[in-house]
Amino acid sequence: MTRTDSIDIDRIIAEIDDRGYSVLSGVISTHKADEARSALEPILAGEITPDERAAHHQRVGAIAVKHPVFLELMCHPLILAVWKRYLGEDVVCSTWTSNTIYPGFDKIGWHADYPYWSITPPWPRGNLAGQSVWLLDDFTETNGGTGVLPYSHLKRKPPPDPKDVWREEGEIITGKRGTVVLGHGAWWHTARPNRSDKPRSCLLGMYCRPCVITQEDMQAQLDLLDNPDETVTQLMCGNIYKPRIIGAEKLKDTRP
Repeated sequence: MTRTDSIDIDRIIAEIDDRGYSVLSGVISTHKADEARSALEPILAGEITPDERAAHHQRVGAIAVKHPVFLELMCHPLILAVWKRYLGEDVVCSTWTSNTIYPGFDKIGWHADYPYWSITPPWPRGNLAGQSVWLLDDFTETNGGTGVLPYSHLKRKPPPDPKDVWREEGEIITGKRGTVVLGHGAWWHTARPNRSDKPRSCLLGMYCRPCVITQEDMQAQLDLLDNPDETVTQLMCGNIYKPRIIGAEKLKDTRP
């Protein structure tokens, strides 16, 4: 029996619909999480900027083309099975990045993810997008485990001010590395202060319906891969229609 077969996908989706997120422990082994963390470390060291050092916070984009393990996890069969059920068989990946909070990070910033922050509220009902948070380190209350607000995805609007203070009704996601948290794209969540002596990292994969403009240019990243398979091609928007100008060959530049 595979990991996908042994999981009740309907239960996961029901939990996302109800509370806004579902925590799946042991999606990958701690060894596999360590492999991904080890692959990320030299990328973090090579790309960090002075501003990121000062902020104690670093994002890395385009990870699908930076190490094979990230491409593998983007296509994980269990995660895809959930999002295909939730968002349709033709689901695509909107953005696939890493997020690292270093010791000394001390901010709260409640927000919903793209594409919702780009839409004037009230946000549309139904499912446009879903977030996947891959824990590459153990998440604790001390090291900045993600804060979430249950049922917030039902509000269909951004969190109100003040966004930079902890909310009493918030919950802190904790868990072993290898855990994946699946969240409705409209859920309110926040990074939290890292009061430990070590950084904590996760991977962030947003999946969406193909009618949604992706947050990252996934097609440009797809062009950098040799012989991508059908799943990679689909997720990285290789099957998506590209807008063109009808009659472009007849269009003249009339600017002075």
